[in-house]
Amino acid sequence: MPLTKSKDILDQELVGRDGHKLGHIRETFVDLDTGRIEFLIVEAPGLVGASGKYHPVPWSIVRYDPMAKAFHADVAKDRFKGSPSYDRAQIRSADYAWDEQSNRYFEVPVDVV
Repeated sequence: MPLTKSKDILDQELVGRDGHKLGHIRETFVDLDTGRIEFLIVEAPGLVGASGKYHPVPWSIVRYDPMAKAFHADVAKDRFKGSPSYDRAQIRSADYAWDEQSNRYFEVPVDVV
């Protein structure tokens, strides 16, 4: 079982289908009951640097490629751009139900959640 430190995940790029860069991983959300990562919070690039919008990406659609030393999600860049996004305050609040919205958008099966 490969292990890594959370700080080694942060600021890594998330790469989408066809090798398109989707953004940088800014946070991880862990389920305290299971100890599993549930979401990567990815900041999409803006016109000049970072966008300030954060896209929750379900961990279940992410894989790590040890050869490329990169995280990949099987999602096209345009689909990622259209995914639910939030500012920092919204991501920190459960009131926005961003987790449910993200799972629904990325079509994560209920039994995986």
